[in-house]
Amino acid sequence: MIARVVAFALHQRFITLALALLLTAGGIVSFHRLPIEAYPDVADVEVDVITLWPGHAAEEVERYITIQLEKEINGIADVTFLRSFSNFGLSNIKILFADGTDNYWSRQQVLERITQADIPADAKPQLGPLASPIGEVYRYTLESRTMPLVDLKAYQDWVLEREFRKVPGVADVVSWGGGIKQYQVTVDPERLRAYNVTLKQVFDAVAANNANAGGSYIREGQYALMVRGIGLVQSTEDLENVVVTSLKGTPVRVRDIGRAGIGHAIRFGILGRDHDDDLVQGIVLMRKGENPDAVIAGVRAKVHELRKTLPAGVVMRPYYSRDRLVRTTVTTVMRNLVEGAGLVIVLLSLFFYNLRAALIVALTIPLSLLFAFVFMDLRGVPANLLSLGAIDFGIIVDGAVIMTENILRHLSERKVTGPRVLHEVQHAALEVARPLTFAVMIIMTVYVPILTFQRIEGRLFQPMAVTFFFRHPPSERESPLLRWLRRPYVPALRFCLRRPVVPIAVTAGMFALALLAFTFLGKEFLPELDEGDIWLRVKFPIGISLEDANPYVHDIRERLLTFPEVRVVVSQLGAPDDGTDINGPDTAEFYIGLKPRGEWRVRDKERLIEGMGARFSDIPGITTNFSQPIKDNVDEALAGVKGEMAIKLYGRDVFELERIGRQITDVLRDIRGVTDLDYDHLVGQPQLQIVVDRKAAARYGINIQDIQGALEAATRGRVVSQVFEGERRFDLAVRLAGSGESLMMLQHLTVSAPSGERIPVAQLAEFTKTEGLSQVQREGSQRRIAIKWSVRERDMGGMVAEAMKKVDAAVKLPEDYHIVWSGRFEDQQRALARLYIIVPLVIFIIFILLFGTFQSIGDALLIMLNLPFALIGGTLALFLSGTHFNISAAVGYVAVFGVSVLNGVVLVSSIRQARGDGVGVLDAVVRGCTLRFRPIVVSGIVAVIGFIPAALSHGIGSEIQRPLARVVVGGLISSSILTLLVLPVVYALIAERSEHREATQTRSAAGEGVGDPR
Repeated sequence: MIARVVAFALHQRFITLALALLLTAGGIVSFHRLPIEAYPDVADVEVDVITLWPGHAAEEVERYITIQLEKEINGIADVTFLRSFSNFGLSNIKILFADGTDNYWSRQQVLERITQADIPADAKPQLGPLASPIGEVYRYTLESRTMPLVDLKAYQDWVLEREFRKVPGVADVVSWGGGIKQYQVTVDPERLRAYNVTLKQVFDAVAANNANAGGSYIREGQYALMVRGIGLVQSTEDLENVVVTSLKGTPVRVRDIGRAGIGHAIRFGILGRDHDDDLVQGIVLMRKGENPDAVIAGVRAKVHELRKTLPAGVVMRPYYSRDRLVRTTVTTVMRNLVEGAGLVIVLLSLFFYNLRAALIVALTIPLSLLFAFVFMDLRGVPANLLSLGAIDFGIIVDGAVIMTENILRHLSERKVTGPRVLHEVQHAALEVARPLTFAVMIIMTVYVPILTFQRIEGRLFQPMAVTFFFRHPPSERESPLLRWLRRPYVPALRFCLRRPVVPIAVTAGMFALALLAFTFLGKEFLPELDEGDIWLRVKFPIGISLEDANPYVHDIRERLLTFPEVRVVVSQLGAPDDGTDINGPDTAEFYIGLKPRGEWRVRDKERLIEGMGARFSDIPGITTNFSQPIKDNVDEALAGVKGEMAIKLYGRDVFELERIGRQITDVLRDIRGVTDLDYDHLVGQPQLQIVVDRKAAARYGINIQDIQGALEAATRGRVVSQVFEGERRFDLAVRLAGSGESLMMLQHLTVSAPSGERIPVAQLAEFTKTEGLSQVQREGSQRRIAIKWSVRERDMGGMVAEAMKKVDAAVKLPEDYHIVWSGRFEDQQRALARLYIIVPLVIFIIFILLFGTFQSIGDALLIMLNLPFALIGGTLALFLSGTHFNISAAVGYVAVFGVSVLNGVVLVSSIRQARGDGVGVLDAVVRGCTLRFRPIVVSGIVAVIGFIPAALSHGIGSEIQRPLARVVVGGLISSSILTLLVLPVVYALIAERSEHREATQTRSAAGEGVGDPR
């Protein structure tokens, strides 16, 4: 099969060239179709169920909404996690599904189930947008000195949101701040008493005087006139003219007992920017799986279009766009790739000492990339730091280097011309085709799947390219650089063959040293991607109101703006009105946009964060947590906790959970590396509980609903109808003037009895101040809280190991309470558990492939010595550079294992070929190593040099590449040296012992033949 492929490529050169051109065109098209993003979407398939139930405490929301919905959702197939958050007036349930579950199928299943839940009629659950945690691609604020804030928010809700949703790829727009516009009828309790009017009469009258009626039609000649009864409220003047009742034939209107106006509903959050305290914000969410480049381009075009139609005095000011991060990270990756490719081409020219040969090998680079782009496009794999950052052009050209070097050597030795060139090229290609094929299969087995496809096509087109360029005999000159490297190699090899104990002992010592160094390496999940900006979360004392927390938020913004590195600060106090965020009034989040690094006063982001934290040290009662915008969302999506590291504590009683959580926090506080430590403060929300005295209410003939209606109207207003402004629709609420401003006013609030007398609420209910829950968190149908923190100036693995010991020793959990170590540590353990299974399986597959190549268990095991050879350099490179072991480094090990095996296959194949020619063991080893010295050295050096830019890079986006690159660089250095020096020694020892054993068996058999009596 391999011979036929090579022969076809050589004899059908024009077809092969056409296929190459077709691949080029397909690769270019695929590249333009590829989604390009900064960070891969690592989130699970998730469906959010959001239920707004305004005015109800967290305990009531949990009891009546959350638990009832959880009961229905629990039976859905493929659900892996079920998390819920019950806040004041809000239930937010997050359902996570198994990998591979269709997004639309999961949403349909959830939608079918929630309609069956037994929940209050005025609570209507809705699904959250189909967006991922990294879907926030564009943020802007709306500002106006002339338009009222509620009208500005209405413009955002009813105009801008709809326009942005028209952009292909946009899932939703989250609106922040401003307050939801509401028509309000504010009633004076004294006037109610004077006119002997009850609140229920006002509710009913306002609702009944705001409706259109549908009729039939009447005939007029040959036409049918449709009949419509128009009675909708058009203005506040219409509201004030609503008749509530009549006294002795005189109508009592709304204006007689109060006034109508425009206000806002209960606010969940306040948004500020820089020096401005109350603005409106829009956050554009990208639909899951869309191309960020295309979506952001569409959003920018829409912004340009909308700015022409904004009302007078309204300004739209963007402050965050994902393409800025994408451009920065892609620039870093592409710079590393271009530098690596340039270095590879230069080195190929130096080592081959032949420009044509170097260009032939370099041709593999674009063809490999284009081939990869085609398959990435077909599989829907986006281009990001992990998919592009692992590319090393030096590794890509390994196969081409070996193929080209062998062809070049054959043509130089045989000095063929004319038609014989084709035959010699075919012979040279077939000589290394089989070991290269199996070696590439091995690399495909161990390498990242989206990158393995790059390596096949080089072998398909290489013979054609060599034939095309080498119609005449090439020069026999060898590169002076290679001659300089070869000069000490042969004596060193002969020394190792004469004294095999020395190289084997040195290698064993180095391997032991590497294993020892590995135990000292810090452990982490993934290196933190520097997004260029900062996300700060500040927790205030529980129970603080939005109005009282806002001055502190303004002060924090002003302090942050004093740093010269900061370009913009946007604060989000509380939550948006649509319930997509679960924060309460005691939580403020700050987006801190930073200037380009070249304009910084300090060069280290960690120093900048430390300075910011120190600036807040004199603000009493707050805790801070520094993160990054995407990282914060990803951490929350994966673990359900807004923190890098977390301990989840499960149990029944929230008060007991908080006590244990406080105890665990005290233990963690003294551990080195723990910063931004805090736990979920759920207990302590001040509550005024008004418990109705049923006997007292019965004495006056008053229903409990009437008392609750009066309290509702006095505090937040009762929504009785809706008002239309063209296409826009706003709630119409009735409320009591000033009654909700103090406890005394509530106590003196009166309720009308059937007898007509006014009974103060204080006589019908007991007023009690107590502490309740600000939020109830549930996971897996259990209540839980989280202790969360970040890790700085220490590796995660060492910190968690110490924390586990101290927590286990100091904290005794009651029965039915348990803890789970979560966050990045949980992710790391899950990934390592997979590696523990996959790596042995991959090694076994490598062994099977090697056995299939050589039909020898000994040779297969011999070549697998390259795995520890590569492990030595990779581990020492991490240790000496102070890099932690993480998943990126683990991928580096896998990559370098494949390339190391490739070199071993080529070397052993050459030695076996020499032995097949009748050469003795030692001479065959020397001959094979001498022949394959150039391809192994060249492929190793160009692979190392190709990764050098990534290994040394410190630009934004280089954090993911660095550990992988350092492992590959170190592993290839040690593997290449030991492959050329130690592997031949072990082969010689095994071969000589095998020959000795065969000779002994032959003599023994001969002796038995002589003694045969026959």
